[in-house]
This record gives sequence, structure tokens and C-alpha cells, in this order.
Amino acid sequence: MRFGALLGERFRLIGSVSRGVDRLVEDRDPDEGDDFSADYGVTVAWDIGEAHEVRFGYSYFRYEYRLGPAPVQAFVSESESLNLAYTYFADWGQAGVGVSEILGSGFHPAIMANGEYRLNAAGSRTELYALGGGYGFVEGSSNGVFLGLRAKMPKGYNLYANVARRHLTSGVDSTTYSLSLVKSFGANAGRIFRRH
Repeated sequence: MRFGALLGERFRLIGSVSRGVDRLVEDRDPDEGDDFSADYGVTVAWDIGEAHEVRFGYSYFRYEYRLGPAPVQAFVSESESLNLAYTYFADWGQAGVGVSEILGSGFHPAIMANGEYRLNAAGSRTELYALGGGYGFVEGSSNGVFLGLRAKMPKGYNLYANVARRHLTSGVDSTTYSLSLVKSFGANAGRIFRRH
């Protein structure tokens, strides 16, 4: 879920809450339980004209690892991060770059790039976008890429289907498939969330 409010002509406040269930198939026994994740964020967005946007945000992420067959006590990982991003909007879609710093971790920042390309006519009842992007930590400990599809539907719903590949310098690689449904709330949702 995400919700927001207008802060004058050029600024918007955006909050988000998500809950996920992950089934890890690599290095897992079939009888082990699912992992759970939660993500909470707050962001201030600044519109620079109609085609440009800058965002600054804070997020808290919590992940519960299931280490054996249920019932078992989960190992909990928590992190906080600050994020700064720029997005350019065009008729064909949008593209952006950003930097993210995980607080208190000792890691260098991660640099990110992403984009979306509209596949059908603007204003269609359901707009389809191909999306993709990648990230990498400055010191090179981890990097990854993703590809996906977004369906922007009526009444503030967005459906995302993604596949992501992650590589660690330790030699560990992983592939993640995800399906996410996002609901936007707010009296001016179209203006608050723009094309996101």
C-alpha cells in the first residue's frame, strides 16, 4: 500500500507499507517454512517542471529467515536506509538514477538505475510497461539486475511481475521471482504518484 498528500505546488509526501512472503528454493529443504519481509518508507518528492522529479526518502526493512522446519524461531534481519533519486518523465515512459545508503552497516552506498517503457497507448484502461534496472555497491560487494512488467490499472492499482538476478563477490548468486500488487490511496493519487 502507498498513500500520500500534496505539500503545495511542487512537493509531495509519500508513505508506503509492504508485507511479503518469500519461498526460497535455493539451499532449502522442502519442509522448511516461508520467509517474511516488511518494508516501511516515507519520501518527499520535489517536482522540477513537468518532466523532472527528485525524491529523498527513509525506509526500514525487516526480514525473518526460517532456519528449519516449523515450528522454529526465525532469525530476524533489520536495516534502515536513506535514498536519493532522480526521475525523468517522457511520452515513452520514465527513467531514473539513484543512490542508497544503508545506515550503520559500514557498506558504501549503492548506485541504482531503472526505467520503464510503455507498451500500449497512453490512456488505455490498463497501461502496460516493460521495466528494468540494476544496482551495484560502490565497493563492489554486490550487484544485480532485474526485468519485469507493470500493469497500471484503474482505481490506483499496479501489478508488478519481476525477475531479478543478484551476484555477490563471494561467488554466491541468486535468482528471485516476484509478483506484487500495489494500491495507491489519496484524493489526488494521480498527481501524487505521477506515473509510478
